[in-house]
Amino acid sequence: MRTVASRLMIRIDPKILERRRQRTLEAWNLENEIVLIGGGWPIPIPGGADTTFPFHTHPEYYWLTGREREGGVLAYDAREGWTLFEPPLSVSEQVWGGSEAPIGRPVEELEPWMKAREGRNLHWLGVPKDAEADEDLRLKYLHVRRKKDDAEIHEMRRAIRATAAGHAIAKDLMRAGRTERQIQIEIEAEMYRAGADTVGYGTIVGSGLNGTLLHSTPGQKALATGEFVVVDAGGMVNSYTADVTRTHAVDGIWRAGMREIYDAVLAAQERVIAGCVIGAEWSDLHILAARTLAESLKDMNVITVSAEEAIETELIALFLPHGIGHMVGLGVRDASGPYPGRDGKNTFAGVKIRMDLPLDENYLVTVEPGLYFNKALLTNTENREKYKSAVNWDKIEVWTGKVGIRIEDNILVTPSGPVNLTSEIPK
Repeated sequence: MRTVASRLMIRIDPKILERRRQRTLEAWNLENEIVLIGGGWPIPIPGGADTTFPFHTHPEYYWLTGREREGGVLAYDAREGWTLFEPPLSVSEQVWGGSEAPIGRPVEELEPWMKAREGRNLHWLGVPKDAEADEDLRLKYLHVRRKKDDAEIHEMRRAIRATAAGHAIAKDLMRAGRTERQIQIEIEAEMYRAGADTVGYGTIVGSGLNGTLLHSTPGQKALATGEFVVVDAGGMVNSYTADVTRTHAVDGIWRAGMREIYDAVLAAQERVIAGCVIGAEWSDLHILAARTLAESLKDMNVITVSAEEAIETELIALFLPHGIGHMVGLGVRDASGPYPGRDGKNTFAGVKIRMDLPLDENYLVTVEPGLYFNKALLTNTENREKYKSAVNWDKIEVWTGKVGIRIEDNILVTPSGPVNLTSEIPK
């Protein structure tokens, strides 16, 4: 059997969809063009005969339709408006598990619809068919989607409630002898019990060495007393996902220096969250996190240079090798990227960040500083030579390949200041 790809969805208020479409058209400013936004098709599992990976429509299609129907196409004719095309509900789908019944015109009518408009400029978005996606329109549309409307914030709060349930039990699971995989199972099960449809991304439970990696897959490694465990897990509801990270000490044991490292990350996060106001440049917030962490490392005698020098020489990137965060919502990195007119290729404090833009009202972002004593970075011969006198290499030997910390929350930017939607999840 082929896995049924679509799933039943809560219908989005047509008035909300109309407002989203109007905002999109204002950004596009089209006169005579045709735009087709493809929802996509299931991806077959290699060697799986007729089974497929779980299906989610492309976010560019979903945001304007609220539909999870595979093979759908939302068409826009600048002269006539919007038309939704969807494939019929097959007998096979009805027998094997059901799906959303189509509400648009039959997808078979798309070809004659396009033929009747032959010769006019055609643009594809979403999942394009036999064509390249139009990057100019896509970037304009991406920018429109950055401001979350009330319906999106509502879904995010539901996803966060489910996520909070999973994280609430995590601390009690941090006992020596338990495996990362066992903890992952319990956290995800609790999120499902609390209303999650699925997980928004692969859950990370990384202990010891695995916690020093930015993304690790939970395995059979058993926790040991005194290790740190990085738990990065988010539940998804109606395609909206939370993205939350907490770091725990196994058996509640904090070895020498570990509390200072944890507090350094927490202090950096608190400063960046406070800075998430309308107009703040995301690159400046990344620099703020880097500076705060470098100051703490200097106070701990981990580095011997000033915070400013650690930023200028990119030394801090040995300990903070990723950006301070990204947008979140309709997918785990929803609508990130550069501001219109920027290329997004610049690095800040030695890191290429996931978005280069000023914050605006109802942007929803993650703030996730970290300190990692990653073996690959800190035992690298070139790094050791370049920063020979800038790092107290003997001091960090005990932590290298063993200690990694990340703390992450989901922040809504509002006219009255930042709102931490995940603040109730214990740290």
